[in-house]
Amino acid sequence: MIRRIVILVTGMVFLGGAFCYAQDYLTLEESIALALDNNPLIRAQDKQVYASLMEKRSSLSDMLFSVDLNYSYARFDEEPTITIPPNEFTVGTKDNYRFSVEVTQPLFTGGALYNAYRIAANNYRVAGLDREQEVRDLKFQVVDAYYGIIEAREILDVARSSAASIKAHLDVAQAFYNQGMIPKNDLLEAQVRYAESLQNVITAENAVRLLESRLNTLLGRSISMPVDIEEEIPMPELERTLDDSYETALDQRQEIRITRLQIENADKGVWIARAGYLPNVAATYEYEKLGEDPDVDEDRAWTVGVGLSWNIFQGGSSYFEVSRFKAIRSRLGFLMQSLKDQVLLEVKNSYLSAQEARARTEVAVQAIDQAQENLRIQKDRYNLQVATTTDVLDAEALLDQARRNYISARADYATSLASLRSAMGTL
Repeated sequence: MIRRIVILVTGMVFLGGAFCYAQDYLTLEESIALALDNNPLIRAQDKQVYASLMEKRSSLSDMLFSVDLNYSYARFDEEPTITIPPNEFTVGTKDNYRFSVEVTQPLFTGGALYNAYRIAANNYRVAGLDREQEVRDLKFQVVDAYYGIIEAREILDVARSSAASIKAHLDVAQAFYNQGMIPKNDLLEAQVRYAESLQNVITAENAVRLLESRLNTLLGRSISMPVDIEEEIPMPELERTLDDSYETALDQRQEIRITRLQIENADKGVWIARAGYLPNVAATYEYEKLGEDPDVDEDRAWTVGVGLSWNIFQGGSSYFEVSRFKAIRSRLGFLMQSLKDQVLLEVKNSYLSAQEARARTEVAVQAIDQAQENLRIQKDRYNLQVATTTDVLDAEALLDQARRNYISARADYATSLASLRSAMGTL
Protein backbone atom coordinates (compact mmCIF):
# COMPACT_ATOMS: atom_id res chain seq x y z
CA MET A 1 0.00 0.00 0.00
CA ILE A 2 2.77 2.41 0.93
CA ARG A 3 4.58 1.55 -2.28
CA ARG A 4 1.46 2.42 -4.33
CA ILE A 5 1.14 5.76 -2.57
CA VAL A 6 4.79 6.57 -3.27
CA ILE A 7 4.35 5.67 -6.94
CA LEU A 8 1.18 7.78 -7.16
CA VAL A 9 2.79 10.83 -5.53
CA THR A 10 5.88 10.47 -7.72
CA GLY A 11 3.71 10.31 -10.82
CA MET A 12 1.76 13.40 -9.77
CA VAL A 13 4.97 15.32 -9.16
CA PHE A 14 6.31 14.23 -12.53
CA LEU A 15 3.13 15.17 -14.36
CA GLY A 16 2.95 18.47 -12.48
CA GLY A 17 6.51 19.25 -13.46
CA ALA A 18 5.79 18.35 -17.07
CA PHE A 19 2.70 20.55 -17.00
CA CYS A 20 4.66 23.49 -15.61
CA TYR A 21 7.31 22.93 -18.26
CA ALA A 22 4.69 22.96 -20.98
CA GLN A 23 3.19 26.10 -19.50
CA ASP A 24 6.57 27.85 -19.46
CA TYR A 25 7.46 26.91 -23.05
CA LEU A 26 6.77 29.79 -25.39
CA THR A 27 6.53 29.85 -29.16
CA LEU A 28 7.09 33.14 -30.98
CA GLU A 29 3.35 33.64 -31.43
CA GLU A 30 2.69 32.97 -27.74
CA SER A 31 5.46 35.40 -26.78
CA ILE A 32 3.93 38.12 -28.93
CA ALA A 33 0.48 37.51 -27.47
CA LEU A 34 1.86 37.64 -23.92
CA ALA A 35 3.70 40.89 -24.65
CA LEU A 36 0.55 42.48 -26.07
CA ASP A 37 -1.44 41.45 -23.00
CA ASN A 38 1.06 42.81 -20.48
CA ASN A 39 2.49 45.89 -22.18
CA PRO A 40 1.35 49.14 -20.47
CA LEU A 41 1.77 51.20 -23.66
CA ILE A 42 -0.76 49.01 -25.45
CA ARG A 43 -3.18 49.46 -22.56
CA ALA A 44 -2.67 53.21 -22.76
CA GLN A 45 -3.46 53.07 -26.49
CA ASP A 46 -6.64 51.13 -25.69
CA LYS A 47 -7.76 53.97 -23.44
CA GLN A 48 -6.93 56.50 -26.15
CA VAL A 49 -9.04 54.56 -28.65
CA TYR A 50 -11.92 54.52 -26.16
CA ALA A 51 -11.57 58.26 -25.53
CA SER A 52 -11.67 58.91 -29.29
CA LEU A 53 -14.78 56.77 -29.59
CA MET A 54 -16.49 58.88 -26.92
CA GLU A 55 -15.42 62.04 -28.76
CA LYS A 56 -16.96 60.67 -31.95
CA ARG A 57 -20.26 59.90 -30.19
CA SER A 58 -20.24 63.33 -28.55
CA SER A 59 -19.87 64.98 -31.98
CA LEU A 60 -22.78 62.92 -33.29
CA SER A 61 -24.94 64.05 -30.38
CA ASP A 62 -24.30 67.70 -31.34
CA MET A 63 -26.38 67.12 -34.50
CA LEU A 64 -29.31 65.72 -32.53
CA PHE A 65 -32.00 67.67 -30.67
CA SER A 66 -31.36 68.96 -27.18
CA VAL A 67 -33.86 69.15 -24.32
CA ASP A 68 -33.59 71.73 -21.55
CA LEU A 69 -35.68 71.37 -18.39
CA ASN A 70 -36.10 74.40 -16.11
CA TYR A 71 -37.86 74.90 -12.80
CA SER A 72 -37.57 78.19 -10.90
CA TYR A 73 -39.07 80.11 -7.98
CA ALA A 74 -39.08 83.86 -7.38
CA ARG A 75 -40.68 85.92 -4.55
CA PHE A 76 -41.38 89.64 -4.67
CA ASP A 77 -41.54 91.85 -1.61
CA GLU A 78 -45.13 92.77 -2.56
CA GLU A 79 -47.62 91.84 -5.18
CA PRO A 80 -46.83 93.56 -8.50
CA THR A 81 -49.45 96.10 -9.48
CA ILE A 82 -50.20 98.56 -12.23
CA THR A 83 -51.86 101.92 -11.63
CA ILE A 84 -54.39 103.34 -14.05
CA PRO A 85 -55.68 106.42 -12.30
CA PRO A 86 -57.67 106.47 -10.29
CA ASN A 87 -57.47 102.67 -9.91
CA GLU A 88 -54.64 100.26 -9.01
CA PHE A 89 -54.71 96.70 -10.37
CA THR A 90 -52.82 93.64 -9.19
CA VAL A 91 -50.98 91.95 -12.09
CA GLY A 92 -49.05 89.22 -10.31
CA THR A 93 -48.35 87.36 -7.11
CA LYS A 94 -45.61 87.42 -4.53
CA ASP A 95 -44.78 83.74 -5.07
CA ASN A 96 -43.99 82.77 -8.64
CA TYR A 97 -43.17 79.22 -9.80
CA ARG A 98 -42.14 78.42 -13.37
CA PHE A 99 -41.63 75.11 -15.13
CA SER A 100 -40.54 74.84 -18.78
CA VAL A 101 -39.29 72.31 -21.30
CA GLU A 102 -37.40 73.56 -24.36
CA VAL A 103 -36.44 71.37 -27.33
CA THR A 104 -33.97 72.68 -29.91
CA GLN A 105 -33.07 70.96 -33.18
CA PRO A 106 -30.32 72.39 -35.41
CA LEU A 107 -31.54 72.49 -39.01
CA PHE A 108 -28.66 74.13 -40.83
CA THR A 109 -25.15 75.07 -39.66
CA GLY A 110 -23.37 75.36 -42.98
CA GLY A 111 -21.99 71.83 -42.57
CA ALA A 112 -20.06 72.70 -39.41
CA LEU A 113 -21.64 70.04 -37.19
CA TYR A 114 -21.50 67.31 -39.84
CA ASN A 115 -17.86 67.95 -40.68
CA ALA A 116 -16.97 68.15 -36.99
CA TYR A 117 -18.47 64.67 -36.63
CA ARG A 118 -16.47 63.41 -39.62
CA ILE A 119 -13.28 64.81 -38.08
CA ALA A 120 -14.06 63.05 -34.79
CA ALA A 121 -14.71 59.82 -36.70
CA ASN A 122 -11.36 60.16 -38.45
CA ASN A 123 -9.66 60.86 -35.12
CA TYR A 124 -11.15 57.60 -33.84
CA ARG A 125 -9.63 55.78 -36.81
CA VAL A 126 -6.32 57.56 -36.19
CA ALA A 127 -6.33 56.34 -32.59
CA GLY A 128 -6.85 52.79 -33.84
CA LEU A 129 -3.97 53.17 -36.31
CA ASP A 130 -1.76 54.59 -33.55
CA ARG A 131 -2.50 51.46 -31.56
CA GLU A 132 -1.69 49.28 -34.59
CA GLN A 133 1.63 51.10 -34.94
CA GLU A 134 2.44 50.55 -31.26
CA VAL A 135 1.52 46.87 -31.62
CA ARG A 136 3.68 46.58 -34.73
CA ASP A 137 6.70 48.08 -32.99
CA LEU A 138 6.24 45.83 -29.96
CA LYS A 139 5.90 42.74 -32.15
CA PHE A 140 9.17 43.53 -33.90
CA GLN A 141 10.94 44.01 -30.58
CA VAL A 142 9.70 40.62 -29.40
CA VAL A 143 10.75 38.95 -32.68
CA ASP A 144 14.18 40.57 -32.49
CA ALA A 145 14.66 39.49 -28.86
CA TYR A 146 13.28 35.98 -29.49
CA TYR A 147 15.56 35.26 -32.44
CA GLY A 148 18.40 37.02 -30.64
CA ILE A 149 18.20 34.48 -27.81
CA ILE A 150 18.27 31.56 -30.25
CA GLU A 151 21.26 33.11 -32.02
CA ALA A 152 23.07 33.76 -28.73
CA ARG A 153 22.46 30.22 -27.51
CA GLU A 154 23.78 28.73 -30.74
CA ILE A 155 26.85 30.94 -30.53
CA LEU A 156 27.28 29.76 -26.94
CA ASP A 157 27.21 26.17 -28.19
CA VAL A 158 29.88 27.05 -30.74
CA ALA A 159 32.00 28.66 -28.03
CA ARG A 160 31.70 25.61 -25.81
CA SER A 161 32.47 23.25 -28.70
CA SER A 162 35.47 25.35 -29.62
CA ALA A 163 36.72 25.31 -26.02
CA ALA A 164 36.37 21.53 -25.91
CA SER A 165 38.21 21.16 -29.22
CA ILE A 166 41.04 23.44 -28.12
CA LYS A 167 41.24 21.56 -24.81
CA ALA A 168 41.63 18.30 -26.72
CA HIS A 169 44.40 19.87 -28.78
CA LEU A 170 46.01 21.19 -25.60
CA ASP A 171 46.07 17.67 -24.19
CA VAL A 172 47.81 16.42 -27.34
CA ALA A 173 50.26 19.31 -27.21
CA GLN A 174 50.96 18.56 -23.54
CA ALA A 175 51.70 14.94 -24.39
CA PHE A 176 53.99 15.97 -27.24
CA TYR A 177 55.78 18.44 -24.99
CA ASN A 178 56.25 15.82 -22.28
CA GLN A 179 57.91 13.64 -24.89
CA GLY A 180 60.08 16.51 -26.06
CA MET A 181 58.50 16.62 -29.52
CA ILE A 182 57.46 20.33 -29.47
CA PRO A 183 58.99 23.43 -27.89
CA LYS A 184 57.42 25.04 -24.83
CA ASN A 185 56.17 28.09 -26.74
CA ASP A 186 53.89 25.80 -28.78
CA LEU A 187 52.42 24.47 -25.53
CA LEU A 188 52.08 27.97 -24.12
CA GLU A 189 50.28 29.12 -27.25
CA ALA A 190 47.77 26.29 -26.87
CA GLN A 191 47.28 27.16 -23.21
CA VAL A 192 46.66 30.84 -24.02
CA ARG A 193 44.19 29.95 -26.75
CA TYR A 194 42.35 27.64 -24.37
CA ALA A 195 42.10 30.42 -21.77
CA GLU A 196 40.72 32.73 -24.46
CA SER A 197 38.14 30.11 -25.44
CA LEU A 198 36.95 29.91 -21.82
CA GLN A 199 36.59 33.69 -21.77
CA ASN A 200 34.54 33.47 -24.98
CA VAL A 201 32.24 30.98 -23.27
CA ILE A 202 31.75 33.34 -20.33
CA THR A 203 31.00 36.24 -22.68
CA ALA A 204 28.53 34.14 -24.67
CA GLU A 205 26.77 32.99 -21.49
CA ASN A 206 26.41 36.59 -20.35
CA ALA A 207 24.99 37.61 -23.74
CA VAL A 208 22.35 34.88 -23.43
CA ARG A 209 21.35 36.03 -19.95
CA LEU A 210 21.04 39.65 -21.05
CA LEU A 211 18.85 38.75 -24.04
CA GLU A 212 16.66 36.53 -21.87
CA SER A 213 16.18 39.44 -19.47
CA ARG A 214 15.24 41.69 -22.37
CA LEU A 215 12.61 39.24 -23.60
CA ASN A 216 11.21 38.80 -20.10
CA THR A 217 10.90 42.58 -19.80
CA LEU A 218 9.01 42.77 -23.09
CA LEU A 219 6.70 39.98 -21.97
CA GLY A 220 6.01 41.65 -18.63
CA ARG A 221 7.57 38.79 -16.67
CA SER A 222 10.17 38.70 -13.92
CA ILE A 223 13.54 39.70 -15.36
CA SER A 224 15.21 36.56 -13.97
CA MET A 225 12.51 34.09 -15.05
CA PRO A 226 13.82 31.10 -17.06
CA VAL A 227 13.19 31.35 -20.80
CA ASP A 228 12.14 28.17 -22.60
CA ILE A 229 11.66 28.86 -26.31
CA GLU A 230 12.26 27.28 -29.70
CA GLU A 231 15.77 26.14 -30.60
CA GLU A 232 15.94 26.90 -34.32
CA ILE A 233 15.41 30.00 -36.41
CA PRO A 234 13.00 29.41 -39.33
CA MET A 235 14.10 30.12 -42.89
CA PRO A 236 10.93 30.78 -44.94
CA GLU A 237 11.20 31.84 -48.55
CA LEU A 238 11.09 35.50 -49.52
CA GLU A 239 8.03 35.22 -51.73
CA ARG A 240 7.22 38.89 -52.36
CA THR A 241 8.88 40.97 -55.03
CA LEU A 242 10.25 44.39 -54.17
CA ASP A 243 7.54 46.12 -56.22
CA ASP A 244 4.82 44.18 -54.38
CA SER A 245 6.39 45.22 -51.09
CA TYR A 246 6.35 48.86 -52.18
CA GLU A 247 2.67 48.67 -53.13
CA THR A 248 1.69 46.98 -49.88
CA ALA A 249 3.62 49.52 -47.79
CA LEU A 250 1.98 52.51 -49.49
CA ASP A 251 -1.43 50.97 -48.87
CA GLN A 252 -1.01 49.46 -45.38
CA ARG A 253 1.65 51.43 -43.51
CA GLN A 254 -0.02 53.02 -40.49
CA GLU A 255 1.84 56.34 -40.70
CA ILE A 256 0.70 56.88 -44.30
CA ARG A 257 -2.91 55.99 -43.47
CA ILE A 258 -2.82 58.37 -40.50
CA THR A 259 -1.51 61.21 -42.67
CA ARG A 260 -4.26 60.57 -45.23
CA LEU A 261 -6.86 60.95 -42.49
CA GLN A 262 -5.15 64.12 -41.25
CA ILE A 263 -5.31 65.56 -44.77
CA GLU A 264 -8.99 64.67 -44.92
CA ASN A 265 -9.52 66.39 -41.57
CA ALA A 266 -7.79 69.51 -42.86
CA ASP A 267 -10.17 69.59 -45.82
CA LYS A 268 -13.12 69.27 -43.46
CA GLY A 269 -11.61 72.02 -41.32
CA VAL A 270 -11.82 74.30 -44.36
CA TRP A 271 -15.53 73.49 -44.66
CA ILE A 272 -16.09 74.21 -40.98
CA ALA A 273 -14.31 77.55 -41.29
CA ARG A 274 -16.38 78.44 -44.37
CA ALA A 275 -19.53 77.71 -42.37
CA GLY A 276 -18.80 80.98 -40.57
CA TYR A 277 -19.93 82.79 -43.73
CA LEU A 278 -23.38 81.16 -43.55
CA PRO A 279 -26.37 81.52 -41.21
CA ASN A 280 -27.43 78.99 -38.58
CA VAL A 281 -31.03 77.79 -38.54
CA ALA A 282 -32.67 75.90 -35.68
CA ALA A 283 -36.20 74.85 -34.74
CA THR A 284 -37.46 75.24 -31.17
CA TYR A 285 -40.39 74.02 -29.14
CA GLU A 286 -41.11 75.30 -25.62
CA TYR A 287 -43.75 74.24 -23.14
CA GLU A 288 -44.21 76.48 -20.08
CA LYS A 289 -46.25 76.30 -16.86
CA LEU A 290 -46.60 79.19 -14.39
CA GLY A 291 -48.29 79.40 -11.00
CA GLU A 292 -48.34 80.66 -7.44
CA ASP A 293 -47.97 77.14 -6.05
CA PRO A 294 -45.10 74.63 -6.51
CA ASP A 295 -47.29 72.38 -8.69
CA VAL A 296 -47.58 75.24 -11.26
CA ASP A 297 -51.04 74.27 -12.42
CA GLU A 298 -52.44 77.71 -13.18
CA ASP A 299 -51.10 78.94 -16.56
CA ARG A 300 -49.84 76.80 -19.45
CA ALA A 301 -48.47 77.77 -22.85
CA TRP A 302 -46.41 76.36 -25.67
CA THR A 303 -44.55 77.89 -28.56
CA VAL A 304 -43.01 76.52 -31.76
CA GLY A 305 -40.61 78.49 -33.87
CA VAL A 306 -37.73 78.58 -36.30
CA GLY A 307 -34.84 80.93 -35.67
CA LEU A 308 -32.00 82.18 -37.85
CA SER A 309 -28.77 83.73 -36.69
CA TRP A 310 -26.12 85.12 -38.99
CA ASN A 311 -22.80 86.58 -37.94
CA ILE A 312 -22.21 89.24 -40.58
CA PHE A 313 -18.81 90.43 -39.44
CA GLN A 314 -16.33 89.23 -36.81
CA GLY A 315 -13.10 90.91 -37.76
CA GLY A 316 -12.40 88.46 -40.62
CA SER A 317 -11.90 85.46 -38.31
CA SER A 318 -13.67 83.07 -40.73
CA TYR A 319 -11.38 84.11 -43.57
CA PHE A 320 -8.31 83.61 -41.41
CA GLU A 321 -9.54 80.19 -40.28
CA VAL A 322 -10.05 79.12 -43.90
CA SER A 323 -6.54 80.25 -44.77
CA ARG A 324 -5.12 78.43 -41.73
CA PHE A 325 -6.67 75.10 -42.65
CA LYS A 326 -5.57 75.48 -46.27
CA ALA A 327 -2.00 75.98 -45.06
CA ILE A 328 -2.30 72.90 -42.83
CA ARG A 329 -3.58 70.93 -45.83
CA SER A 330 -0.61 71.99 -47.96
CA ARG A 331 1.85 71.19 -45.17
CA LEU A 332 0.41 67.69 -44.74
CA GLY A 333 0.68 67.13 -48.50
CA PHE A 334 4.42 67.82 -48.39
CA LEU A 335 4.83 65.65 -45.30
CA MET A 336 2.99 62.82 -47.06
CA GLN A 337 5.44 62.85 -49.94
CA SER A 338 8.40 62.83 -47.55
CA LEU A 339 6.81 60.02 -45.53
CA LYS A 340 6.25 57.89 -48.62
CA ASP A 341 9.89 58.29 -49.63
CA GLN A 342 11.01 57.30 -46.14
CA VAL A 343 8.72 54.25 -46.04
CA LEU A 344 9.87 53.05 -49.45
CA LEU A 345 13.48 53.42 -48.34
CA GLU A 346 12.78 51.33 -45.22
CA VAL A 347 11.12 48.65 -47.34
CA LYS A 348 14.02 48.51 -49.77
CA ASN A 349 16.59 48.39 -46.97
CA SER A 350 14.79 45.49 -45.24
CA TYR A 351 14.24 43.66 -48.53
CA LEU A 352 17.87 43.90 -49.59
CA SER A 353 19.02 42.96 -46.08
CA ALA A 354 16.90 39.80 -46.28
CA GLN A 355 18.34 38.92 -49.68
CA GLU A 356 21.86 39.55 -48.42
CA ALA A 357 21.35 37.42 -45.30
CA ARG A 358 19.91 34.58 -47.40
CA ALA A 359 22.94 34.65 -49.69
CA ARG A 360 25.28 34.79 -46.69
CA THR A 361 23.60 31.69 -45.30
CA GLU A 362 24.28 29.71 -48.46
CA VAL A 363 27.90 30.85 -48.55
CA ALA A 364 28.36 30.11 -44.84
CA VAL A 365 27.26 26.47 -45.32
CA GLN A 366 30.03 25.96 -47.85
CA ALA A 367 32.51 27.79 -45.64
CA ILE A 368 31.72 25.47 -42.70
CA ASP A 369 32.40 22.39 -44.80
CA GLN A 370 35.66 23.85 -46.04
CA ALA A 371 36.71 24.94 -42.55
CA GLN A 372 35.96 21.50 -41.10
CA GLU A 373 38.05 19.83 -43.77
CA ASN A 374 40.86 22.32 -43.21
CA LEU A 375 40.84 21.63 -39.45
CA ARG A 376 40.90 17.88 -40.04
CA ILE A 377 43.90 18.22 -42.35
CA GLN A 378 45.77 20.47 -39.93
CA LYS A 379 45.17 18.10 -37.02
CA ASP A 380 46.46 15.17 -39.10
CA ARG A 381 49.49 17.17 -40.12
CA TYR A 382 50.08 18.19 -36.51
CA ASN A 383 49.93 14.58 -35.37
CA LEU A 384 52.59 13.87 -38.00
CA GLN A 385 54.53 16.92 -36.76
CA VAL A 386 54.46 18.65 -40.15
CA ALA A 387 52.19 21.45 -38.84
CA THR A 388 52.46 23.73 -35.81
CA THR A 389 50.07 24.53 -33.01
CA THR A 390 49.43 27.85 -34.69
CA ASP A 391 48.20 26.07 -37.83
CA VAL A 392 45.74 23.96 -35.84
CA LEU A 393 44.46 26.83 -33.72
CA ASP A 394 44.07 29.08 -36.75
CA ALA A 395 42.05 26.36 -38.45
CA GLU A 396 39.93 26.05 -35.32
CA ALA A 397 39.35 29.82 -35.33
CA LEU A 398 38.33 29.72 -39.00
CA LEU A 399 35.78 27.00 -38.26
CA ASP A 400 34.39 28.94 -35.31
CA GLN A 401 34.05 32.06 -37.44
CA ALA A 402 32.33 30.12 -40.23
CA ARG A 403 29.83 28.69 -37.73
CA ARG A 404 29.20 32.11 -36.21
CA ASN A 405 28.68 33.60 -39.67
CA TYR A 406 26.11 30.92 -40.48
CA ILE A 407 24.22 31.47 -37.23
CA SER A 408 24.25 35.26 -37.62
CA ALA A 409 23.13 35.01 -41.25
CA ARG A 410 20.10 32.90 -40.30
CA ALA A 411 19.18 35.29 -37.48
CA ASP A 412 19.65 38.32 -39.72
CA TYR A 413 17.47 36.75 -42.40
CA ALA A 414 14.59 36.01 -40.01
CA THR A 415 14.88 39.45 -38.42
CA SER A 416 15.02 41.15 -41.82
CA LEU A 417 11.81 39.40 -42.87
CA ALA A 418 10.13 40.71 -39.72
CA SER A 419 11.58 44.14 -40.42
CA LEU A 420 10.21 43.98 -43.98
CA ARG A 421 6.72 43.14 -42.68
CA SER A 422 7.03 45.97 -40.19
CA ALA A 423 8.08 48.39 -42.92
CA MET A 424 5.05 47.32 -44.96
CA GLY A 425 2.76 47.75 -41.95
CA THR A 426 1.63 44.11 -41.97
CA LEU A 427 3.53 42.74 -38.95
